[in-house]
Formats: sequence, C-alpha cells, structure tokens
Amino acid sequence: MARAYPLTDLVKLVRAYGVLAGTSDMERVIAGTLSRQWIAKEVEHLVTLSSLPRPLFKTLRGRDLLAAELFPDQDIDPETIDPDALDIDSVGRRKLINTNRLPKLEPTIHASVLTANILLGVRLYGCHGKGMQSMSHDMIVAAMLQQAYGKAHRYSSFSTHDKELVDDTYLLTWFGDNVARLVVELSDYLKVFEKAVLYDEPVPAAPSAQIASAVAAIHAGHLRLTARAAGDQVISFLDSEQRQELEALGVNCSDDFPELPFLETDYKLTLAAFSLKGVDHYALCEPLRNTLLMSVRDVLDDHGKRERLSGRRGKAVHEVHINLPVMEYFVVAEAPNSIEAVHVASLEMMRSLEKGRRKSLSTMVSHAFHIATIAECVLGRALEPLIVTLAMLHDVVEDGSSRVTGYGHSLRKIQFRFGGPIAAMVSELTDSSVQSAGVSKANLTFKLPHLLLPQAQYNVGRFTDMTVEATEAEQPYTLAGIVIKLLDTVVSLKEGIRDPELMNGHWRHSGARIYWAERDRGSIVQPLLERLVIEIKESVADPKYARRPHHVNTVRLKAGAAIIETVMTYQDMYAVQNLAILAYEYRLDTVERDTLIGLFFDRNVDNEQFAERVLNGILDDQKLRQSVEEGRLPCIGYSTLFSKDALLDAARGEQTFIAYRHSALRRQEMRREMLVDTSEKINSMAMRMEQVLRVFDQTVELGADVGDANDQDKLAVPSLEELYSDLEVVGN
Repeated sequence: MARAYPLTDLVKLVRAYGVLAGTSDMERVIAGTLSRQWIAKEVEHLVTLSSLPRPLFKTLRGRDLLAAELFPDQDIDPETIDPDALDIDSVGRRKLINTNRLPKLEPTIHASVLTANILLGVRLYGCHGKGMQSMSHDMIVAAMLQQAYGKAHRYSSFSTHDKELVDDTYLLTWFGDNVARLVVELSDYLKVFEKAVLYDEPVPAAPSAQIASAVAAIHAGHLRLTARAAGDQVISFLDSEQRQELEALGVNCSDDFPELPFLETDYKLTLAAFSLKGVDHYALCEPLRNTLLMSVRDVLDDHGKRERLSGRRGKAVHEVHINLPVMEYFVVAEAPNSIEAVHVASLEMMRSLEKGRRKSLSTMVSHAFHIATIAECVLGRALEPLIVTLAMLHDVVEDGSSRVTGYGHSLRKIQFRFGGPIAAMVSELTDSSVQSAGVSKANLTFKLPHLLLPQAQYNVGRFTDMTVEATEAEQPYTLAGIVIKLLDTVVSLKEGIRDPELMNGHWRHSGARIYWAERDRGSIVQPLLERLVIEIKESVADPKYARRPHHVNTVRLKAGAAIIETVMTYQDMYAVQNLAILAYEYRLDTVERDTLIGLFFDRNVDNEQFAERVLNGILDDQKLRQSVEEGRLPCIGYSTLFSKDALLDAARGEQTFIAYRHSALRRQEMRREMLVDTSEKINSMAMRMEQVLRVFDQTVELGADVGDANDQDKLAVPSLEELYSDLEVVGN
C-alpha cells in the first residue's frame, strides 16, 4: 500500500528508480534479459592482463588499457600501439585488471536515465530557452517507467514465485492517477509509432507535444546505448557461451559488425521520432542531432568509423552527455537540494560507472537506485533531494577511479559539477587510501556532543570554495553522511542475502562475510548506530531538547529510529545466513544448526557457556577439515574461526566470531533501549530468519550453482513493504 506522506515529485521519481532496479537490472542493450550465468561473469573481480581476449586489444578501449598498464610513465597515444608487437602473454601475467575496466553491454536502465535527463532539459530550456513547463515531472517519470511497464518487480515480494507485476493497478497505487494515465497513454502510442516506422507505414501524430518529445527522448536514449555497444565492439571478444546465448536471442555474432542491424533499427526509430510534430527543437533535437544522430549516420555510411562512437571522448558518449542542456546550463551549486540536482547526479553516475558491476550481480546504477528507494521507504517525510543526490554520487569517485573503471573520476570533478558542499559530502562517503579513516570518522562521530547537519557543516545554501579529500579521518560524519552510509550498508547486506552462492572466492564462505560484517563495515556502522540511539534517547529524556542549538527535528528523529531498526533487521538476517554457511562448512545437521543459531542470539548464554557448547562443542574442526578435503570449501582459512592464510593444522582465531556475537547481543539491547522489542516484532523477525534458512537450504546447501537455473530470484528477502510493515515508518 502507498505511504501516508505526500506523493511528491521526488517520491515518484525515487519510486521509479526502485521499479527500474527491480525490473530491468539484468537487461542489456541489444541482448535484452540475460541469464544469471552471463550476469555472474560480469561481476567485479581481478584478472591478469594476459588472460584477456586478444580481440579486445584491437579496440580503442583495449588500446587505452594497454597504454595505461604497459606504459604508465609515458604520455603515449593509444592509437600508436600495435598489440601484435607486444609480448602481452609475458608482461601481462604481472598486471591485475579490475573487470570493471572492461567494456560491457550497457544495462538498459541507463536509457531511462538518459530519457529523464533529456526531458528535464526540455522542461527547463525547451521552447527556445524559455522552458516547457507542460513537460511535467509526471511525464518524465512516465517516460522512465516505459521500460518497466508490464514486467515483474524483482524486489516486490518475499516469495520468488509471487512477484508483483508493474501493471495499471501497481502504477495507480504507487504513483497516483496522473502518472498511471501517462504511462498507459505513452505506452499505447509507442506501440503504434514503432509498428508504423518498422513496417514503413504512415506514422500517426502524437497525442501531444509532450508525448512526442517523450517518444523522441526514449528512442534517443536507447540509440545512445546501441551506439556505444557498436563502438566498443563488445560482442567481438565475448566467450563462446556468451556468444551462444546471444545467437539464441537472434544476434549474428559471427558477423564483422553484429551490432549493425540493431544500430540501423534504433537510428531509424530515433530519426522518425525526431520528425514528429511537437518534438522540442532547442533542447532536444538540436543537441542530439548534432552529436548522436550525426555520428551514427557516419558509421552507417562508413563502418570503419564506429570506433569514434566509443572511448573517453567518444561521439556517442562524451559529446552526447556534455551537450545535454542539463549538463551545459544547469548549475547544481545554485540549487543543490532540488529534484533537478538528483537527475543530474543520476546522469553523472551513469556516465562514470557504466561498466561497473558489483559482487552481488547488481549494476552500479541499480545499487544507487536501491539505496534511494530504501531511503524513501524509511525516511518518509524526512526525505530530501540532497539525500537522493548523495545516494547517486556516493560511489562515483571511489568506483569511478582509474584503478577501478579507468574513468579517472575525482572529488575535484564533483566539486566542479556540483559545488563544494556536495563534493564535501561525497568525500565523507569515499574511501581514502588509509583503510582506518572510515573507522576513525565513525568513532569521532560517536563522541560528538550533538549531530552535525550538512547545512551547517558545509553551508549548502551557496557555492563555496572548499578543499575536499576522501574520508578525512579528523572530520566526523554529518547526519546526511550517516544516513547514506547506513542505507548503503542495508543494500549491501540485502544483496549478500539474496545471492550468496554467486559470490566469488572468499565471499562465498563465512570468513570474509563475517569479517566484513564485524571488522570492516561493522566497525563503521556500529558507532553510527550508537550515536543515533543516543540522540533519540536524549530527545525523549530531555524536555528542553527542542531548544538545543543543534537539535534534530521530530521528523528526522523518527526517520533515524526507522533507519536503526532497518539496519539491525538486515544485520540479524545476514548473521543468520552467515551462521547457516558456517554450519554447512562444519557439516552440522539441522538440529545442530538450530542450536548454533539459538545459542548465538541467546543473551542468557554467557561467553563461557557459548565456548563450551559451540566453540568447543558442535564446531568440530575435524569436520571442517573433512569439508576442505572434499572440496566443500577451498581451504580452512575460508571459515571464520581461522585466519585467511591458515593451513589445515593451524590454530584457531576465534576473536572475530566472538565479537560478531557480542554485536548481535548489543543489537538486542539497543532494541530494548528504544522500546521496540515488542513480541510482535520479535515474532516477525523470527519468521524472516526461518525464511532465510529455508531458501538457503534450497540453494546453497543443496550445491546449487549458477548453472542450475536461470531463475533471477533463487534467494529472496522480504519486500520493502513487508520489511517496514512492523516498523514505525515516518508518516504512518
């Protein structure tokens, strides 16, 4: 059911982000919806340069990679590199490459991001620069949702077999009458328009100038994706299994230019869309016709020019993006807390992280959209455009760096595009080269006498000249930074819960997962949670709290309480799954596993009793060694009770696991302190834990791997609606 707070333009935009993440994240340009086998191959990992396919080095992106890795100290022109003249096999064995630097077919979500920003440009600068106010935010959202209309929403249901369909009823419930009507109206016309163009029939006029411009923006966005695929020549260096999958989808992978038919079709549709009466010329046709359409036409006339479409300065990439009116004219620093800033941030993220894939199978764009969606559900009335903007940008610098994606993003570029205050807030969330900086910031935040609002810390109301550095250890988190850091953790936990069997190496086993949850991310999250609890308790205990100079208003306090509950809920679910993985590694039966989980969460069991019954009892290292010998886990160091590099005869290291249990018990205390440990919520949490275990048994413990099924949702978690149904969500 819809929330009790106003259905604002921002709320509808964020919900559209969530729908796109839930329906279209596994879709790729040209290929459409791909199998989990394919998606799993795209997951971020390290490979040697010498292991990369040789056809890649014949492309512009491949030569760029060779120049960066083999000639790092030379300002060499990649065009002058002859891959055949280099001993890549020898030199490349020592060079590790992040696979997020390699070209990939783009997720079709990117087309929706482009569509939204094109139409925002029409709204702000159309009609000869005066702006087309009739291009409403509802129409922009309706255009974005075309890609999701009629599809199953992956994150909408607890059950993998009962996903909600994004149909008319869904749209009416979550987006209101006007958006639902516009989605249907636009969808109906798109079908008629595309049929007429593809069959060379007369094209009927669009119902309105707004519909006409939306159709042009939708097809231009998709053409940009196809053009980049053609320029990157991705299909030429796919492996045999990927080629077979594309062949089954109708792509002739053996052709010298397999992307050509799709490029021709998308060009034809876009050209026809631009000819529709009512399409805005100044903010839509002109900037795209002189960049995208012109460069694609050149390629269609001369196939040898397709490399011009790609690369850091590619005509179908860089020139299109920087010439969009929202990039050229809109000054985010003058309106940092606006819905327009959110759109520009989504475009900046998309263009910087288009190759990025997370270990959870998610694209970088979907990850950010998921954070924004949870922010809307949890924050309610406290949701601001600034928070959503930070959700879009929080990974851009860290994951858009040269070492990760080759893009070479920086905080300076963020500062130039978005202003000093937003750049400073992004710096809060960007990992520095000092691994302990985030922990230091979190501990400093915990010790503060009050929370810092970003408006006070960074003077958000006007442009300021600021020096920004990644995660400065001596600077505490602002409230906005705390919110994004915690919600980012929720999404990471949720991703880990969904697909544990698809993780690589250490991440498939208890050691890395528990270390990350306790020592890595946990050492940042726990102080932030504790600080929020302190603030909420003080707001209740101190009758003069609202008069404090640095007080937090009631709406934000309620949002903070909802965030705390949400984070702890997912931490507990993740812990249950980790315990199930540990039980699997130690070959425990169902009764023994239930005993392990029960004692782990039982606050009446002290350390001595836990050690006797669990550490020295059911967790028998002889069984673990047997699992190693049988290949259930690669080596003993993959399990949480041993160090990462431990050999079979090594001594245990139980400290992290014991600390992990203490953190779980502390969460129970925090619930009691906040008076949210009601029997209803305890029972609800128990049901969720049972579901996590039940689905785990159906997937991981039965030895399922990526090749066992193509079901996109083998491991499900509660929907947002189910998760928050028993939480005190703001606005309810």
